[in-house]
Amino acid sequence: MNKIVIINAVCMSLLISCKSETKTEDVAQKPVDNAIVFTTAQYKNLKIEIGSAEEKIMDINLEANGLVDVPPDQMFAINYPLSGVISNINHNLLPGKYLKKGETLGQIQSMELLQIQEDYLNETTKGELMVQDFERQKSLIADDATSKRKFQETDNALKINRIKIKSLSEKLKLLGINPGSLTSANISAKHTLYAIQNGYVKSVNVTNGSSFTSNEKLFELISTQHMHVELKVFGDDMQLVKEGQEVDFTNTEGKSTVGKVYLIDKTVDTDQKSLNLHVHIENEAFEQSLRPGQYISGRINVKNSKVLALPESAILTNSDGSFIFRMKEEKSQVKFEKIEVKTGRIAHGFIEIIEPSDLSGKIVTRGVNFVENGASEE
Repeated sequence: MNKIVIINAVCMSLLISCKSETKTEDVAQKPVDNAIVFTTAQYKNLKIEIGSAEEKIMDINLEANGLVDVPPDQMFAINYPLSGVISNINHNLLPGKYLKKGETLGQIQSMELLQIQEDYLNETTKGELMVQDFERQKSLIADDATSKRKFQETDNALKINRIKIKSLSEKLKLLGINPGSLTSANISAKHTLYAIQNGYVKSVNVTNGSSFTSNEKLFELISTQHMHVELKVFGDDMQLVKEGQEVDFTNTEGKSTVGKVYLIDKTVDTDQKSLNLHVHIENEAFEQSLRPGQYISGRINVKNSKVLALPESAILTNSDGSFIFRMKEEKSQVKFEKIEVKTGRIAHGFIEIIEPSDLSGKIVTRGVNFVENGASEE
């Protein structure tokens, strides 16, 4: 009797175990529907655009970072060849202020400047007397009334005087003073500094009353008329870049444009193990939206090939991966199938779709977040 009970218990245990396994398999095999469904009315209110995958000639891209820069001839250091004191600064002279050529920067005072003006006027006055003496000696030697040595001394003194006047005249021009208009009535230790070119104030390195030395940088101006981008590439990427290649840029407002590699440095930066690329931006409005010294990244297009692509706005990217939505219309509803994709190159607003290879049908090309936030089908 006890044996029969044991056998029955074992059979019951096996039966329960079989039923449990069958139930588990049924749950695992149940398909998971990840589609997102809208009614026809809801779909009409969605702010989305529909398109399809296209074949595009796309480039292999190199990501490169760098800075917005201006050429050396568009940066202007304002200094003065003599030492002196800043007597007055234009109160509007603030970093970022735009100035036209000839606008006042400030005023300086210099005792050295006063001395050069004094020396110039003294030499010109002496020169007038020397010319008179030279003419007198010239007439006397013609009448044998003076020695040749005396005449030569007068002639040499006049030549030395002319050299001094010429030298002082050039110094005055360098200091911003017209020698032809300098007289004893307008001699002054003061001098006004002006903007030598249209541009923006980059820096003001002095204050009222501060002293400065010869050729010390007092003010800096910068022109944004001819900006460019300096990108850096590293390692094996150096071998792929060539002059004339296109570079895709996007600014902080999300606007895109294309530039071209204009010049490649002939030497490698040994400290950073990098190569500098000088890139010109073709869109002037985009260029003017940038600022010198600003960090910027670009995608250098180094090789062309035909690929399957979608607009970048068609891709939904999150921590789970990259996805697109394929639309299927039914009688009373519109269904969006969420498909995971593997992406590749990016160029001119389009992104390569590596997987899946079949992307037939209607694809959401803009507004994917509106679809993602919809209600999943139960």
